Amino acid sequence: MVLGRAVYDNGGYLLLNAGAKIYADTLNTLNIYGVGEIMVRDSRVSDVAVQPLIPPELEAAVTQALRQMITESIGKSTIEDELLREVETTVYSMVRESFPQVVGEVNVTGCLSLEDYHYAHSARSACLAMLIGKICDYDVFELTKLGLSTLMMNLGFVLVPPSALDNPDSLMEKIRQDIPRHPERGGEILQAHTHLGKDVMEAVEQHHERWDGSGFPARLKGEEICQFARIIAIADTYYELVSLRPDRPPYMPHEAAEFIIAYSGALFDPELVKVFTRLVPLYPTGTTVRLNSGEVGIISNANLGHIARPTVRVCAMGRKLKKPYEINLSQAKYQDRMVVEVDPYLPPPED
Repeated sequence: MVLGRAVYDNGGYLLLNAGAKIYADTLNTLNIYGVGEIMVRDSRVSDVAVQPLIPPELEAAVTQALRQMITESIGKSTIEDELLREVETTVYSMVRESFPQVVGEVNVTGCLSLEDYHYAHSARSACLAMLIGKICDYDVFELTKLGLSTLMMNLGFVLVPPSALDNPDSLMEKIRQDIPRHPERGGEILQAHTHLGKDVMEAVEQHHERWDGSGFPARLKGEEICQFARIIAIADTYYELVSLRPDRPPYMPHEAAEFIIAYSGALFDPELVKVFTRLVPLYPTGTTVRLNSGEVGIISNANLGHIARPTVRVCAMGRKLKKPYEINLSQAKYQDRMVVEVDPYLPPPED
Protein backbone atom coordinates (compact mmCIF):
# COMPACT_ATOMS: atom_id res chain seq x y z
CA MET A 1 0.00 0.00 0.00
CA VAL A 2 0.98 3.62 -0.55
CA LEU A 3 0.17 6.26 2.04
CA GLY A 4 -2.26 8.88 0.76
CA ARG A 5 -1.84 11.37 3.61
CA ALA A 6 0.98 12.18 6.04
CA VAL A 7 0.74 10.46 9.43
CA TYR A 8 1.40 12.20 12.76
CA ASP A 9 1.49 10.60 16.19
CA ASN A 10 -0.79 11.73 19.00
CA GLY A 11 1.89 14.09 20.24
CA GLY A 12 1.84 15.98 16.95
CA TYR A 13 5.09 14.64 15.51
CA LEU A 14 5.47 13.51 11.89
CA LEU A 15 5.87 9.75 11.46
CA LEU A 16 5.48 9.23 7.69
CA ASN A 17 5.04 11.48 4.70
CA ALA A 18 2.38 10.99 2.04
CA GLY A 19 3.62 8.63 -0.67
CA ALA A 20 5.48 6.32 1.72
CA LYS A 21 5.09 2.61 1.08
CA ILE A 22 3.28 0.67 3.81
CA TYR A 23 4.28 -2.87 4.78
CA ALA A 24 3.17 -5.22 7.56
CA ASP A 25 5.97 -4.09 9.89
CA THR A 26 5.06 -0.45 9.16
CA LEU A 27 1.54 -1.11 10.43
CA ASN A 28 2.94 -2.72 13.57
CA THR A 29 5.10 0.35 14.22
CA LEU A 30 2.19 2.74 13.65
CA ASN A 31 0.11 0.70 16.08
CA ILE A 32 2.81 1.10 18.73
CA TYR A 33 2.61 4.87 18.25
CA GLY A 34 -1.16 4.80 18.77
CA VAL A 35 -2.10 5.60 15.17
CA GLY A 36 -5.64 4.35 14.68
CA GLU A 37 -6.24 5.23 11.05
CA ILE A 38 -4.28 5.83 7.86
CA MET A 39 -5.35 6.93 4.40
CA VAL A 40 -4.03 4.78 1.54
CA ARG A 41 -4.26 5.25 -2.21
CA ASP A 42 -6.78 3.11 -4.08
CA SER A 43 -7.23 3.32 -7.84
CA ARG A 44 -10.95 2.56 -7.50
CA VAL A 45 -11.52 5.91 -5.77
CA SER A 46 -8.64 7.91 -7.22
CA ASP A 47 -11.11 10.62 -8.28
CA VAL A 48 -12.48 11.01 -4.74
CA ALA A 49 -11.00 13.91 -2.80
CA VAL A 50 -10.70 13.18 0.91
CA GLN A 51 -10.24 16.70 2.21
CA PRO A 52 -9.51 17.17 5.92
CA LEU A 53 -11.09 20.16 7.62
CA ILE A 54 -7.81 20.96 9.41
CA PRO A 55 -4.49 20.17 7.66
CA PRO A 56 -2.72 17.44 9.68
CA GLU A 57 0.39 19.59 10.11
CA LEU A 58 -1.69 22.43 11.60
CA GLU A 59 -3.47 20.11 14.03
CA ALA A 60 -0.04 18.73 14.92
CA ALA A 61 1.28 22.22 15.69
CA VAL A 62 -1.64 22.88 18.05
CA THR A 63 -1.09 19.53 19.78
CA GLN A 64 2.64 20.19 20.25
CA ALA A 65 2.05 23.65 21.71
CA LEU A 66 -0.58 22.30 24.11
CA ARG A 67 1.65 19.39 25.11
CA GLN A 68 4.53 21.71 25.94
CA MET A 69 2.29 24.04 27.94
CA ILE A 70 0.76 21.22 29.99
CA THR A 71 3.93 19.22 30.63
CA GLU A 72 5.77 22.34 31.81
CA SER A 73 2.84 23.35 34.06
CA ILE A 74 2.25 20.07 35.90
CA GLY A 75 2.13 20.66 39.64
CA LYS A 76 2.01 24.45 39.27
CA SER A 77 -0.88 26.78 40.03
CA THR A 78 -0.26 29.01 37.01
CA ILE A 79 0.91 28.93 33.39
CA GLU A 80 3.83 30.87 31.99
CA ASP A 81 2.66 33.64 29.66
CA GLU A 82 5.08 32.57 26.93
CA LEU A 83 3.68 29.02 26.84
CA LEU A 84 0.11 30.31 26.73
CA ARG A 85 0.94 32.76 23.93
CA GLU A 86 2.32 29.91 21.83
CA VAL A 87 -0.96 28.01 22.18
CA GLU A 88 -2.93 31.15 21.32
CA THR A 89 -0.82 31.67 18.19
CA THR A 90 -1.49 28.16 16.89
CA VAL A 91 -5.23 28.49 17.54
CA TYR A 92 -5.34 31.79 15.67
CA SER A 93 -3.47 30.17 12.77
CA MET A 94 -6.01 27.36 12.70
CA VAL A 95 -8.92 29.82 12.61
CA ARG A 96 -7.31 32.04 9.99
CA GLU A 97 -6.35 29.20 7.63
CA SER A 98 -9.26 26.80 8.04
CA PHE A 99 -12.42 28.71 8.85
CA PRO A 100 -12.87 31.59 6.39
CA GLN A 101 -14.56 28.99 4.20
CA VAL A 102 -15.27 25.54 5.63
CA VAL A 103 -13.96 22.84 3.30
CA GLY A 104 -13.52 19.15 4.03
CA GLU A 105 -14.56 16.74 6.75
CA VAL A 106 -13.76 16.89 10.42
CA ASN A 107 -11.22 14.33 11.69
CA VAL A 108 -13.25 11.57 13.36
CA THR A 109 -10.23 9.57 14.53
CA GLY A 110 -9.90 9.26 18.29
CA CYS A 111 -6.75 8.90 20.37
CA LEU A 112 -5.54 5.34 20.92
CA SER A 113 -2.69 6.35 23.24
CA LEU A 114 -3.51 6.77 26.93
CA GLU A 115 -0.24 8.64 27.42
CA ASP A 116 -1.00 11.26 24.77
CA TYR A 117 -4.76 11.43 25.27
CA HIS A 118 -4.87 14.75 27.13
CA TYR A 119 -3.12 16.58 24.27
CA ALA A 120 -4.56 14.96 21.13
CA HIS A 121 -8.08 14.82 22.59
CA SER A 122 -8.25 18.51 23.39
CA ALA A 123 -6.77 19.53 20.02
CA ARG A 124 -9.29 17.49 18.03
CA SER A 125 -12.15 18.62 20.25
CA ALA A 126 -11.13 22.22 19.57
CA CYS A 127 -11.36 21.66 15.80
CA LEU A 128 -14.89 20.28 16.08
CA ALA A 129 -15.98 22.96 18.55
CA MET A 130 -14.77 25.73 16.24
CA LEU A 131 -16.55 24.12 13.29
CA ILE A 132 -19.82 24.16 15.25
CA GLY A 133 -19.09 27.77 16.25
CA LYS A 134 -18.53 28.71 12.60
CA ILE A 135 -21.96 27.38 11.66
CA CYS A 136 -23.37 29.39 14.59
CA ASP A 137 -21.94 32.52 12.86
CA TYR A 138 -19.08 33.14 15.29
CA ASP A 139 -16.54 35.65 14.00
CA VAL A 140 -12.77 35.08 14.00
CA PHE A 141 -12.38 36.59 17.47
CA GLU A 142 -15.13 34.38 18.94
CA LEU A 143 -13.82 31.25 17.18
CA THR A 144 -10.36 31.85 18.60
CA LYS A 145 -11.76 32.18 22.12
CA LEU A 146 -13.87 29.04 21.64
CA GLY A 147 -10.83 27.11 20.41
CA LEU A 148 -8.76 28.30 23.37
CA SER A 149 -11.55 27.40 25.80
CA THR A 150 -11.67 23.87 24.41
CA LEU A 151 -7.90 23.43 24.58
CA MET A 152 -7.90 24.67 28.19
CA MET A 153 -10.89 22.60 29.33
CA ASN A 154 -8.80 19.99 31.15
CA LEU A 155 -6.20 22.38 32.50
CA GLY A 156 -7.31 21.57 36.05
CA PHE A 157 -5.86 18.11 35.62
CA VAL A 158 -2.31 19.51 35.91
CA LEU A 159 -2.94 19.62 39.66
CA VAL A 160 -4.06 15.98 39.76
CA PRO A 161 -1.42 13.19 39.93
CA PRO A 162 -1.09 11.60 36.43
CA SER A 163 -1.74 8.13 37.86
CA ALA A 164 -5.22 9.28 38.86
CA LEU A 165 -6.20 9.99 35.27
CA ASP A 166 -5.25 6.79 33.47
CA ASN A 167 -5.22 4.03 36.06
CA PRO A 168 -8.64 3.65 37.70
CA ASP A 169 -7.53 0.55 39.60
CA SER A 170 -5.09 2.57 41.70
CA LEU A 171 -7.34 5.53 42.49
CA MET A 172 -7.64 6.41 46.14
CA GLU A 173 -11.03 7.68 47.23
CA LYS A 174 -9.72 11.20 47.91
CA ILE A 175 -8.24 11.47 44.43
CA ARG A 176 -11.46 10.12 42.98
CA GLN A 177 -13.32 12.94 44.72
CA ASP A 178 -10.83 15.53 43.45
CA ILE A 179 -11.24 14.76 39.74
CA PRO A 180 -14.74 16.35 39.41
CA ARG A 181 -13.17 19.57 40.66
CA HIS A 182 -10.94 20.01 37.61
CA PRO A 183 -13.28 22.49 35.84
CA GLU A 184 -13.14 24.86 38.82
CA ARG A 185 -9.40 24.38 39.19
CA GLY A 186 -8.92 25.13 35.52
CA GLY A 187 -10.84 28.36 35.96
CA GLU A 188 -8.70 29.29 38.97
CA ILE A 189 -5.51 28.77 36.96
CA LEU A 190 -6.79 31.04 34.18
CA GLN A 191 -7.75 33.87 36.55
CA ALA A 192 -4.24 35.26 36.31
CA HIS A 193 -4.55 35.59 32.52
CA THR A 194 -7.21 38.28 32.38
CA HIS A 195 -6.59 39.01 28.67
CA LEU A 196 -8.34 35.73 27.81
CA GLY A 197 -11.61 37.18 29.01
CA LYS A 198 -14.37 36.01 31.32
CA ASP A 199 -16.01 33.88 28.61
CA VAL A 200 -12.98 31.57 28.30
CA MET A 201 -12.78 31.01 32.05
CA GLU A 202 -16.55 30.49 32.21
CA ALA A 203 -16.43 27.87 29.44
CA VAL A 204 -13.65 25.95 31.20
CA GLU A 205 -15.59 25.98 34.46
CA GLN A 206 -18.85 24.85 32.82
CA HIS A 207 -17.77 22.34 30.15
CA HIS A 208 -19.03 19.39 32.23
CA GLU A 209 -22.43 20.95 32.92
CA ARG A 210 -25.27 19.22 31.08
CA TRP A 211 -28.48 20.48 29.46
CA ASP A 212 -30.73 18.60 31.92
CA GLY A 213 -28.80 19.76 35.00
CA SER A 214 -27.08 16.42 35.60
CA GLY A 215 -23.54 17.75 35.12
CA PHE A 216 -21.00 19.32 37.45
CA PRO A 217 -19.74 21.28 39.33
CA ALA A 218 -22.74 23.65 39.71
CA ARG A 219 -25.52 21.51 38.14
CA LEU A 220 -26.45 24.30 35.76
CA LYS A 221 -29.08 23.48 33.16
CA GLY A 222 -30.28 24.69 29.79
CA GLU A 223 -29.26 28.21 28.84
CA GLU A 224 -27.81 28.80 32.30
CA ILE A 225 -24.78 27.16 30.71
CA CYS A 226 -22.79 29.47 28.44
CA GLN A 227 -22.91 28.52 24.76
CA PHE A 228 -19.15 27.94 24.57
CA ALA A 229 -19.49 25.26 27.26
CA ARG A 230 -22.52 23.69 25.54
CA ILE A 231 -20.53 23.38 22.31
CA ILE A 232 -17.49 21.99 24.13
CA ALA A 233 -19.67 19.39 25.87
CA ILE A 234 -20.59 17.88 22.49
CA ALA A 235 -17.07 18.00 21.02
CA ASP A 236 -15.43 16.71 24.21
CA THR A 237 -17.87 13.80 24.57
CA TYR A 238 -17.61 12.79 20.91
CA TYR A 239 -13.81 12.56 20.93
CA GLU A 240 -13.75 10.86 24.32
CA LEU A 241 -16.04 8.16 22.92
CA VAL A 242 -13.94 7.50 19.80
CA SER A 243 -10.76 7.33 21.89
CA LEU A 244 -9.25 4.44 23.85
CA ARG A 245 -9.91 4.85 27.55
CA PRO A 246 -8.61 2.80 30.50
CA ASP A 247 -11.96 1.10 31.04
CA ARG A 248 -13.14 0.48 27.46
CA PRO A 249 -12.18 0.25 23.77
CA PRO A 250 -12.95 3.16 21.44
CA TYR A 251 -16.37 3.57 19.86
CA MET A 252 -16.70 3.60 16.08
CA PRO A 253 -17.44 7.12 14.71
CA HIS A 254 -21.05 6.23 13.86
CA GLU A 255 -21.59 4.81 17.36
CA ALA A 256 -20.24 7.98 19.00
CA ALA A 257 -22.39 10.19 16.76
CA GLU A 258 -25.47 8.12 17.57
CA PHE A 259 -24.73 8.59 21.30
CA ILE A 260 -24.69 12.37 20.87
CA ILE A 261 -27.95 12.23 18.91
CA ALA A 262 -29.58 9.91 21.45
CA TYR A 263 -28.88 12.34 24.31
CA SER A 264 -30.03 15.46 22.46
CA GLY A 265 -32.22 17.43 24.85
CA ALA A 266 -30.94 15.44 27.81
CA LEU A 267 -27.18 15.91 28.10
CA PHE A 268 -26.75 18.22 25.13
CA ASP A 269 -28.34 21.36 23.72
CA PRO A 270 -30.75 20.01 21.06
CA GLU A 271 -30.19 22.95 18.70
CA LEU A 272 -26.42 22.42 18.79
CA VAL A 273 -26.88 18.68 18.25
CA LYS A 274 -28.74 19.55 15.03
CA VAL A 275 -25.67 21.48 13.92
CA PHE A 276 -23.42 18.56 14.93
CA THR A 277 -25.42 16.11 12.78
CA ARG A 278 -24.92 18.36 9.75
CA LEU A 279 -21.16 18.44 10.22
CA VAL A 280 -19.89 15.08 11.49
CA PRO A 281 -20.16 12.11 9.11
CA LEU A 282 -21.32 8.82 10.54
CA TYR A 283 -19.36 7.14 7.76
CA PRO A 284 -16.44 9.34 6.64
CA THR A 285 -15.27 9.46 3.02
CA GLY A 286 -12.77 6.66 2.36
CA THR A 287 -14.31 4.24 4.89
CA THR A 288 -15.05 0.69 3.71
CA VAL A 289 -18.57 -0.56 4.45
CA ARG A 290 -20.86 -3.52 3.81
CA LEU A 291 -24.52 -3.02 2.98
CA ASN A 292 -27.41 -5.29 3.96
CA SER A 293 -27.57 -6.29 0.29
CA GLY A 294 -24.10 -7.89 0.58
CA GLU A 295 -22.46 -5.14 -1.48
CA VAL A 296 -19.07 -3.97 -0.18
CA GLY A 297 -17.58 -0.65 -1.15
CA ILE A 298 -15.87 2.58 -0.22
CA ILE A 299 -17.64 5.75 0.91
CA SER A 300 -17.12 8.21 -1.95
CA ASN A 301 -19.25 10.97 -0.44
CA ALA A 302 -20.24 11.21 3.22
CA ASN A 303 -23.36 13.22 2.24
CA LEU A 304 -23.10 15.46 5.29
CA GLY A 305 -26.53 16.31 6.62
CA HIS A 306 -28.04 12.99 5.54
CA ILE A 307 -27.69 10.87 8.68
CA ALA A 308 -26.22 7.44 7.85
CA ARG A 309 -27.00 7.85 4.13
CA PRO A 310 -23.65 8.23 2.32
CA THR A 311 -22.76 7.48 -1.29
CA VAL A 312 -21.01 4.12 -1.60
CA ARG A 313 -18.81 3.08 -4.51
CA VAL A 314 -19.51 -0.65 -4.62
CA CYS A 315 -16.37 -2.63 -5.47
CA ALA A 316 -17.38 -6.18 -4.53
CA MET A 317 -20.45 -8.34 -4.32
CA GLY A 318 -19.14 -11.65 -3.00
CA ARG A 319 -16.23 -11.14 -5.39
CA LYS A 320 -14.35 -8.23 -6.95
CA LEU A 321 -16.25 -6.31 -9.59
CA LYS A 322 -14.54 -5.35 -12.85
CA LYS A 323 -16.42 -2.07 -12.90
CA PRO A 324 -17.40 -0.45 -9.57
CA TYR A 325 -20.70 1.43 -9.41
CA GLU A 326 -22.14 3.98 -7.01
CA ILE A 327 -25.20 3.89 -4.77
CA ASN A 328 -26.39 7.12 -3.16
CA LEU A 329 -28.21 5.95 -0.05
CA SER A 330 -29.85 9.37 0.37
CA GLN A 331 -31.96 8.70 -2.75
CA ALA A 332 -35.44 7.26 -2.30
CA LYS A 333 -34.80 4.35 -4.68
CA TYR A 334 -32.12 3.02 -2.30
CA GLN A 335 -34.11 3.41 0.91
CA ASP A 336 -34.00 -0.37 1.44
CA ARG A 337 -30.18 -0.32 1.60
CA MET A 338 -28.34 0.35 4.86
CA VAL A 339 -24.84 0.05 6.26
CA VAL A 340 -24.51 -3.07 8.40
CA GLU A 341 -20.73 -3.33 8.83
CA VAL A 342 -17.82 -0.90 8.90
CA ASP A 343 -14.32 -1.87 7.75
CA PRO A 344 -15.16 -5.30 6.25
CA TYR A 345 -12.52 -7.00 4.13
CA LEU A 346 -12.41 -5.56 0.62
CA PRO A 347 -10.22 -7.30 -1.96
CA PRO A 348 -7.46 -4.98 -3.21
CA PRO A 349 -7.71 -3.50 -6.71
CA GLU A 350 -6.23 -5.59 -9.53
CA ASP A 351 -3.69 -2.89 -10.41
